[in-house]
Amino acid sequence: MLQAMFAQWSLTEAKQDIALLTVNGMTVAEIAEARNTSRGTVKSQSNAIYRKAGVKDRTQVVGAVVADLLEGPDDQKRKDAA
Repeated sequence: MLQAMFAQWSLTEAKQDIALLTVNGMTVAEIAEARNTSRGTVKSQSNAIYRKAGVKDRTQVVGAVVADLLEGPDDQKRKDAA
C-alpha cells in the first residue's frame, strides 16, 4: 500500500527509503546514519518528497500516509476514478 502511494508521488528508491524511515519516526540524523549519507542529503531528499507529496513538512507526510491507510478500498477506487 505504501509502495503504491510512493509510486503515485513518483519517488525514487532512495526517496522511498527516506519517506518510509520518516513515517517510522526516525530523525534526519538517524536516517543519515542508517543510510550512510549526510544530513544535508537527507534534508534535500526530504524536501523533494514534501514537494512531490504536496505537503509542507514531515508531520504532513505522516498524516498523508495515515489518511491513505485509513481509507477503505472503495474510497481509494473513487479517488483513483476522479
